[in-house]
Amino acid sequence: MAEKKFFIERYRKLGWEFSEQEIKQAIRVNTVKISKESLKKRLFSLGVKTADISFVKDGLFIEKSHFSVGSAVEYLLGYYYIQEAASQFASELLNPTEKDIVLDCCAAPGGKTTHLSQLMKNQGVVVALDKKSQRLIALKNNIERMGCRNVVVYNQDALKASSLGIKFDKILLDAPCSGNPTQQDDWFDRRDLDGIRGNAENQRKLLKACYDALKPGGVLVYATCSLEPEENEENIEWFSKNFKVNLVTQKRFWPSRETQGFFAAKLVKT
Repeated sequence: MAEKKFFIERYRKLGWEFSEQEIKQAIRVNTVKISKESLKKRLFSLGVKTADISFVKDGLFIEKSHFSVGSAVEYLLGYYYIQEAASQFASELLNPTEKDIVLDCCAAPGGKTTHLSQLMKNQGVVVALDKKSQRLIALKNNIERMGCRNVVVYNQDALKASSLGIKFDKILLDAPCSGNPTQQDDWFDRRDLDGIRGNAENQRKLLKACYDALKPGGVLVYATCSLEPEENEENIEWFSKNFKVNLVTQKRFWPSRETQGFFAAKLVKT
């Protein structure tokens, strides 16, 4: 209980009032296979009411459904991916093109990997890394389901990204983080400042590894679903001071009915 009071007061000082509420389910339309409008019509015919997500291009909120959207034929065909609203923002912020060689550092289960492939219209190359071999099963299944043909998967720790011998045009680092109270009912019982600082240190190691694997002029997007400044703004400040990068933009989504909370920053290697 003491930890909960500490974090709630901390968030208040940062500009957000903690409240427990149900977050809308979100999906991302796979435009490689179907248009957004066509999918909306198909889902409507099944009794699923959707609404556009204002801050991403291909996202939809599920406003009403009498069944799990993960059980629909349209889902199995790869017409959409069930993906938290703000997490769709990171791939769009990276904005990969058909000519890019892109690295997705912590790829499983594949939400952002398949999104990057989609944005690249199945051209260029997406290299997807995950250090846990058991997580590659879900990653590969989602790559196949979503019809991604430009993705190469490695069972590799992102800390060793340079060992691939590739300099990347763009890198997405959705870093392992502390998460936030909207994701776990017992989050306040599981987290403390020491653990958060430890996560922040590991994230800095990953940022350095990404820098080493990035081309001069290349773009890096760093993202977490943590609400803690040590893992977000303070890491970006440290990175900007210690490496030759320019910060283009950063955005924080506080938890609301529309998102569980998210942070993303875009940097260019100089």
